Amino acid sequence: MPKVPTQESAFGRWSRFWPKRVGPAEPLAAALMDHYQTGKPRRVRALRADGVEFEIETEEYFTLGGELAELDALAIDRCKGRVLDVGAGSGRHALALQARGLDVVAIDVSPICETLCRARGVREAHQFDVMKLDSEEPFGRFDSLLFGMQTIGVAGGSAALEILLGRLRGCLNPDAELIVDSSGLRDSWDGEDADDSPSRGEIVLSTRYRGWRGESFPWIYLDEDSLGWIADRAGFEMEILGRVEGGEYLAALRDVEDPC
Repeated sequence: MPKVPTQESAFGRWSRFWPKRVGPAEPLAAALMDHYQTGKPRRVRALRADGVEFEIETEEYFTLGGELAELDALAIDRCKGRVLDVGAGSGRHALALQARGLDVVAIDVSPICETLCRARGVREAHQFDVMKLDSEEPFGRFDSLLFGMQTIGVAGGSAALEILLGRLRGCLNPDAELIVDSSGLRDSWDGEDADDSPSRGEIVLSTRYRGWRGESFPWIYLDEDSLGWIADRAGFEMEILGRVEGGEYLAALRDVEDPC
């Protein structure tokens, strides 16, 4: 007589088909590592709370020649001195800055990305959440803070971003700059059409890759006016460095309270 599977063994047989819940950044991080190890581009499914779905291509994370090549080049040129690469991902910006002889510290909230950055040759990479950075500890002070690939959106909201900008003063050298790229929210919008406040860009996202389902997390898309308004409230002046078709732009933020 064939053996009847117990409830536990039956679950074990099928559990590999159930989505594995992981941290918000891990599906993309896993896709980046798979791309690096196999040499084959991967796609990550992203879902916004307003119902908009899109795919994230990993190939752009391994080149400076993608759709945002013009902004990437401007950002690399603008960085100076000691640089903090925030949300380093695969380390593409950090490696380009290192090649120019700059002292670079790369941080990413994902331990997978920390490992990936080191494997690709980033000399100093750490698992660290920028939202917890509020002084020169543990990495010291910097001349440039680079928020590439719209990483500034990790603040999640306009109020949180204003607080973050204020806290980042503690790790800025005199005359330091934040180099930021972003864009306004596209497609669906559940609010009032006349609402042009920074909160218009606040959204909730989640990502999936293979069997990994990331926890939902807040994100903020920032058009130029919204970023300028928040920066001004936080005591920073903003300079637009470049724009590309599609709405993305690059900006430099400088602390106007900096005595130097």
